[in-house]
Amino acid sequence: MNAPEFLPIVPGANPGLSKDYLTNGTKGFALLGQACEICGKSLFPKTGVCPVCRSTHVRDCAMPTEGVLYSWSVVHVAPKPWVTPYVIGYVDLPNGVRVFTHIGGNPENLKVDMPVHLEPAEVGLDAQGQARPFFRFTPFQ
Repeated sequence: MNAPEFLPIVPGANPGLSKDYLTNGTKGFALLGQACEICGKSLFPKTGVCPVCRSTHVRDCAMPTEGVLYSWSVVHVAPKPWVTPYVIGYVDLPNGVRVFTHIGGNPENLKVDMPVHLEPAEVGLDAQGQARPFFRFTPFQ
């Protein structure tokens, strides 16, 4: 079985990260992870080996684009060229994957277990001071 062709969709992002973690597949913008063909475990980020059964029979697949906020923190101090404050946290996806990610929205309004969705976002600045495009999860409006 041939792996589906996934195209990087965040122009200007680290080409390796964009290629390895993001896709614009048949259902639109999504994180690119893996699923074990032996035990069914979903993985993100891609590892090449299933942590449950140790199989190397894993295939690329798009992750769900909606989840719930597990936890978050507001970052007030960061190395250059990051612009503070920003919010990072964990999002639980319905397939059992927990993603460490940037979180959008007003931190004062965030709540544990609130529904969130994936979206393209600019996070931080590159060495030339330009916005660094990537992804984040943001609460539904």
